[in-house]
Amino acid sequence: MPTVNTAAEPAPGPHSLEETLATIQRTCTRNHGTKVSVGDIVETLGPRSFAPLVLAIGLIAVTPIDSIPTLPTTFGVIIFLTVGQMLLGRRSLWLPHFVSGRAVNADRLKSGLARLLPYARRLDGWLGPRFEPITRGGFFVAIGICCAVLAALMPILELVPLVSTIPALAFTAFGVALLLHDGLAALTGFALTAATLILVFELVKLPF
Repeated sequence: MPTVNTAAEPAPGPHSLEETLATIQRTCTRNHGTKVSVGDIVETLGPRSFAPLVLAIGLIAVTPIDSIPTLPTTFGVIIFLTVGQMLLGRRSLWLPHFVSGRAVNADRLKSGLARLLPYARRLDGWLGPRFEPITRGGFFVAIGICCAVLAALMPILELVPLVSTIPALAFTAFGVALLLHDGLAALTGFALTAATLILVFELVKLPF
């Protein structure tokens, strides 16, 4: 059985919210006038950057671009595959072509991310290593499982307008937790996961 890696390995990729946004925006600038694909973003972040990718997908998913049909489901597939391989201890990420080839308008994505930059700069001042045990060991596994469960729910949640924003915020929080060993961010992610599950339970009870 593969050994679970209990800490995100250092990577040459971004190490803050602002750096993550800036990295993706550079990719969008390079693809100006065309499209930017999931594969382009993975290549920019680095194939070993599991935590930055979880964070990046979370950030992208809270932008207006999330309203594109089936895109939240694609985000869910990416997160599921990413955390699954991370928990299995893989050294690099593999995504099937139908996922890595999914693309959106580069200029539209860049514009959406630009709206998040002011908030990212403010939040970066509050984020950092703290309560680190909550990001390691069993908690590391719990983060991966929560991400996988939320990812599996994305196809259902995208049927209800704006609801997929909640798991997107959870992915962002978990990405911060894994990247910066921020236990408070992990606790936020767990709270958002609980809120999502409660919401799903309430939606299931509604008569259709």
